[in-house]
Amino acid sequence: MLDRARGALLWTGAVWLWTVPVLFGDTAAGMRAFRQKDYPTAYREWRAAADQGQAEAQYNLGILYLKGLGLARDLDEAFRWLRLAADQGQADAQFQVGLMLEKGVGVRQNYGEAQLFFALAAARGDSEAEAYLAAQYEEGLGVPKDLVRAVHWYKLAADQGLPDAQYHLGLLAERGRGVPRDFAEATKWYARAADQGHVQAQSRLGSCYAVGKGVDKDQVRAYFWLTLASKQHDKDAEKQRSELAPQLSPDDITRPSCPRRRGSRSQRRCRSRPPCTKTSHHWSGATRRPNVRRRALVGRKALPILVDIKALT
Repeated sequence: MLDRARGALLWTGAVWLWTVPVLFGDTAAGMRAFRQKDYPTAYREWRAAADQGQAEAQYNLGILYLKGLGLARDLDEAFRWLRLAADQGQADAQFQVGLMLEKGVGVRQNYGEAQLFFALAAARGDSEAEAYLAAQYEEGLGVPKDLVRAVHWYKLAADQGLPDAQYHLGLLAERGRGVPRDFAEATKWYARAADQGHVQAQSRLGSCYAVGKGVDKDQVRAYFWLTLASKQHDKDAEKQRSELAPQLSPDDITRPSCPRRRGSRSQRRCRSRPPCTKTSHHWSGATRRPNVRRRALVGRKALPILVDIKALT
């Protein structure tokens, strides 16, 4: 939905690490057990707290069932506990419930209900919920198609640094959907997503540099970005890169120029050996896998648990 390759998306659950006073000793004991990978004990402690109505414990319990940690994976039970936490306003649970409803995992597929839970989580500032809500408006899933609202929600998520949202804002700006066509605006968002390792954004940014769309034509920079996308097995980027290579000198190919603006911090670090011979010298983080949730919640830290959507559908 967000990157048009829905099966490749990752779900991330977060187990709460308490840094505020704990209402139930069971929750703290469960977290200690979880950190030690003693999942059966974590389950027992969290189940006791969840039965008393504690939302964070209900959420954690749902993630254990979703992931199958310390017990058999049970998607129905996962949805039940996550829904209980979501009904108490737990934003992570609201987002997970929205995902399960949208994919029909542990519950019958229902785009309309999914939209409601994405909206609840988005109202609490959840960037991924904002992006999924935007995608529903863009595609008309569970709601009437509304590109203006799609842009609104993508922008909120993009401003929080979510690369999928930044990429889709670029696409909408490039195609003039929901906003006036603006190639410069498109490349701006592609660059922000590409900087975080978003493969499709890297490919589109390389294409824009190759023809001078929204940026000055620069085949060396085009080759740079297409190379990064090719390393992530993007077929379009591989094709464009092979077509571009004969137009470049061997020096251009082996010693690409720094893609960042002159005088930037990363370029100043590169001056010890100009021009740079390795793209990784500039972009040590440029090939990070996108779509991994990163939480920065007030008073709490989150421990990510990745769940492959393919295994659940």
